[in-house]
Formats: sequence, structure tokens, C-alpha cells
Amino acid sequence: MTKKKGLIVMANMSTATGKMYLEREFYEQHKNLVNKWVKFYQESNHIGEWYGLTYLAIEEKTEDELIIEFAGIGRWSWEDTLEWMFASEDFESQFNPYKAKLAEKLYKENQEVLMEYVDYEPGCEILVEREVTLRVNKHKNKYEVEEGYRLDNKEEVKALQVVLKDFYKENEEMITEKNYREFKKDVLVYIKQDRELNGGICLFRLEDPGMFLEDMEDSLKIA
Repeated sequence: MTKKKGLIVMANMSTATGKMYLEREFYEQHKNLVNKWVKFYQESNHIGEWYGLTYLAIEEKTEDELIIEFAGIGRWSWEDTLEWMFASEDFESQFNPYKAKLAEKLYKENQEVLMEYVDYEPGCEILVEREVTLRVNKHKNKYEVEEGYRLDNKEEVKALQVVLKDFYKENEEMITEKNYREFKKDVLVYIKQDRELNGGICLFRLEDPGMFLEDMEDSLKIA
């Protein structure tokens, strides 16, 4: 696809490393689930999240806590990515398949997850060291923060098409397809066939038109 002036505008990415802490009692009650959640990020065939965790490993089990080493990729900063940590069971194809169940357990048992990390964003040369506490908030019976749509829901497909039409009008000069109908067809094929999307899309992906169009082009070429 031809991008305006040959440029692709991308959100800055940061890398974070650190530790997270779960209560030992919670871990012992849900050991199998937590272990599977951790192991997922160690598999060689793991497809990384769009933004979020990229590696987990159990470092230590103390009398009171389970200490987990982690690494992750942030959108602009790790702080801006934290709200997605246990979010969106509608789009689990983009994330660890054990995350929704873990989020449900954390919510029901009112558990907090403490994180200590160092975050480096090279574009603006920002290096920060922080400590945060994560808590799962239930919203409309789902654990989500991002609006999105799935292709197996007719009403959501209709709503998505409205969004795509606006996207096409706003970014027509960047888009290879000659008309909206052609563009819409390619987008729907992309969402349906791409392994990472697996039939659903979070709308934050459309916030960076250049990145979205490039990802779609690459995926359609592979397909």
C-alpha cells in the first residue's frame, strides 16, 4: 500500500521488565490456571500480544507471595498498557487464552496484583521505575477496556462497517483500494483470516492508520 509521502506513522513502543506479586494463598487455590497462564508466554510458538506481556516466569514462592518475573511491550509507555493486562475476553485470540479465566478469579476474589518495573521508551529517551497495583474491574459482565467488534455478530458487523466507512473517508489518500467497497471487503477478509485477530478486532488498531494498513497488507499477502 502507498503511504502518504512514503511515511508510516507509528506509536512509540516501550519495553518494560520487572516483577509481579500474587498472594500465595490465591496461587495455591488456582495453581493449575496460573501455571498455564505463565507457561503460555514461554512457548516457542507463542504469538506475542499486540501490546502487553511477552514473557513470564515464576521466580520465587515465599510464604506469602508468588513472585513472577515479566517482560512486556507498551504502547507509548507500559503505564498506558497496564489497563489491558486482564482485559477483553471478547478478543482472547489476541491474548493468552487463560487470561479471561484468571481475570474472573481475580475479580471474584478481590485480588490485587502488585507490579514493580523499569520501563524504557527509546524514541523520547524516557526511562522510568515504578510500582503499581492492578485490580480487575468488571464492566458489563466482561473484563474489557477496548471497544471492538466480532464478525460472528451481525449487529457488530454493521457497526464496524460504519466505522470503516469513516476510516476510509479520513484516510483515502493512504489506501490502495480504489473504492470503499473494495476496501471493506479486504478488511473483513483480513479480520477473518488473520491468526492474531481470529474474527475480532479492537478499534484501537484503527487509531494508527499507517500501521493498520500495513498490517492488513502484510496479512493479506500471506493469506
